[in-house]
Amino acid sequence: MNTKPLMLIAGLSAALLLTACDRPEDPAKTRADVAKAQAEAGQKMQDARAEANKDVAAAQADLAKVQADANKDLSKAEREAGEMRADANKEIGTATEKASGKIGKEEAELLRTRAKADYDVAKTDAEAAKKVADQRCDALTGATKDSCQAKAKSDYDAAVSAAEARREERLREADAMAANSNH
Repeated sequence: MNTKPLMLIAGLSAALLLTACDRPEDPAKTRADVAKAQAEAGQKMQDARAEANKDVAAAQADLAKVQADANKDLSKAEREAGEMRADANKEIGTATEKASGKIGKEEAELLRTRAKADYDVAKTDAEAAKKVADQRCDALTGATKDSCQAKAKSDYDAAVSAAEARREERLREADAMAANSNH
């Protein structure tokens, strides 16, 4: 049996396979991948915003309830002040301080909720942008692809770090607000 033709065919097949490995992705597939990534990113952003809006609305409702309760407490203290002025003035002061403390605590909680919700939205946005960038990078090869992927990671890391810094600053503000409402 003559093995030279078989060896030649095997060698050509291996060469063709090796050259196919370094080819960029088909442009139509790249466009489809990018479109899919963008659609998924859009849906994730929409979901994150809806969840953030829900959390903020719940915190605002809690604040409104506490404010209504505080107003009720103040009204009660004012009625009792008509009966015994000296004692009532003391009660009004106590009720006002208590109401301010409750409102301050709820305002601080609203600020915390909003900070966390804004962070979640910003992080989801950064993840979506990175996913889209990664899909675009997949169309490239070699050093260009590596550079593209490094930039996408760097942009993502910077966006997440900025979002974390904003969240931490707002949480510190909320902690200060809550601490002041205890006095």
